Amino acid sequence: MSDVLQLSLSGHLDESYSQSFLELPFEVPEGTARIDVVYRYSGAIGADPTLTGGNTVDIGIFDSRGASFGKGGGFRGWSGSARDQFFITASEATPGYMPGTIQPGFWQLCLGLYKVAPQGCDYQVDITLTSGAVHAQPAEPVLLPLTDIAHPASADGWYRGELHCHTFNSDGDGSPLEVVHKAESLGLDFLAITDHNVLSQLIALNTITTHLMLIPGFEVTTYRGHWNAWGADASLDFRILSESRMAGTVAEARSRGYLISCNHPRPHGPNWVYTDVDDFDCIEVWNGPWLSFNSISLEYWETKLRQGRRISPVGGSDAHFHHREHNAKIGMPTTWLYVEGAPSPVKLLEALHKGHVFISESPQGPRLVLSSGGVMMGDSIPSGDDSRVNIVVEASGAGGDMLEIYTARGIVGRYEIDQAAWRLEIPVDSRDALYIRTQIVMTDSPDIVRAISSPLYLQM
Repeated sequence: MSDVLQLSLSGHLDESYSQSFLELPFEVPEGTARIDVVYRYSGAIGADPTLTGGNTVDIGIFDSRGASFGKGGGFRGWSGSARDQFFITASEATPGYMPGTIQPGFWQLCLGLYKVAPQGCDYQVDITLTSGAVHAQPAEPVLLPLTDIAHPASADGWYRGELHCHTFNSDGDGSPLEVVHKAESLGLDFLAITDHNVLSQLIALNTITTHLMLIPGFEVTTYRGHWNAWGADASLDFRILSESRMAGTVAEARSRGYLISCNHPRPHGPNWVYTDVDDFDCIEVWNGPWLSFNSISLEYWETKLRQGRRISPVGGSDAHFHHREHNAKIGMPTTWLYVEGAPSPVKLLEALHKGHVFISESPQGPRLVLSSGGVMMGDSIPSGDDSRVNIVVEASGAGGDMLEIYTARGIVGRYEIDQAAWRLEIPVDSRDALYIRTQIVMTDSPDIVRAISSPLYLQM
C-alpha cells in the first residue's frame, strides 16, 4: 500500500518581484515513487508580452542534485505557464519534464515571475509525494543525438527544413510525432523541434522513424530575449536577469559546441534586450509571417553586417499550434541549406554556420542563390581590382517579383524577375560595400519579402 504525503506552499508577492525567480524547497523522503505538483495564482493572464495588468507565473523543478543545469545537474523540467500541474516518476513524466530516479533530499520548485501586477500576486503550490517500490534502477532517458549519419544526396545539394517550432513539451498543442508527420507531408528534408527550455521532446524524437534529418535543440527562453541552441544534448540556464549572465551563458553554449541563434529580435518577439551580447552564429531574421515585424529583425541583422560581423541569417516558423488555425505554420518560412555530398544533421549545421543558406516564404516558395566566380554566399570574395565584383543571382518560382541587391551602403540595385527560372549576372560597386546580399520582394508590395539570401563577404 502506498503512503501519500501532501505539502502546500503559498505566499504573496508584490510588484517588485516581476521578472524574477523564486525557489521553493521541499523535502522528498526516501522511497518516493511519484511527485505531483499543482499550482494556482491570482489575476492570471497569458504570457503574450502585449497582455498587461495581471500575473503570469511560470513553473519548473530541480531535484536534490541542486538548482543547476547541464549533464549531472538537477534540472528536471519546465512548463512555463502552459500547465497548472505536472508529475514525475522513474519511468514517466508530464511532457516538458524528465523521468528518472527520484532521489531523496531537498528538491526545489522554481517559480518564474514573468509578470506581477501592481496589486501583487497570491500563489499556492500543492505537492503530493507518493511512496512505492522501485524494483530496478530506471534507465536514464535517451535523447536524440546529433549524428553525422549520411542521408541520400539531392541532385543540386540543397535541402529545405524547419529549425524553430514547438510541441506540447512546452506551450504547443501537438506531439513531436505529429510535427514530424507534418514536416514530412510538406516535403521537408530536416527538422528541429526547439521547445522552450526543455529537452523532453528529444526523448520522443529519438524513438521516431522518419526520413527527415532530425536536429536536436531547444529554445533558451529568458525574460530578456530568446535564442536557439542546436546540437544541444544538455540544458542551459534560462534564469538570466543581467547582461553578464547572458554573455556567460551564450559563451557556455558555444564552448559546448552548440550552434546558436538570436531569435526574433523585434517587438513582441520578445525583443532582444542585451544587444551588446551578440556572439551568435545566426540571427533569426524571419520568424513566422513576414509582416509580423520581421523587417525590424532584418534591420537588426543588417546592422551587425554593417559593423563587419559575419552572422548567418536563419528563418523559422515558431509554430506552436497544430490542432487549430494559426498564422504561424510549419515551414513558413523555410530555411534552405547547401551541403556538398551526402547530407547529415552535423553537415546541415555546418552549412548554416558557413552561411550556405537562403530563406524562402514556404517549402514551395521562391529559391534564391547568390554567387560570384563560383564562390557561394556565406563565403568571401576579393573586392576587385577596379572596385567592382561580378555576381550571379539565380532565382526560381519568383516570376513577376523584384530582386533587390544590398550592400553596407544600402540598396544598390532593383531588377524585375521576368521568368520562372531567372538568372542575372551583373557587376556591383564594392567600395565600402563590406558584403553583398539579395532578396526577392513583391513588385506591388515591396515591403513584403519572399526570399532572402546569405551575403557574399568582401575581402578588403
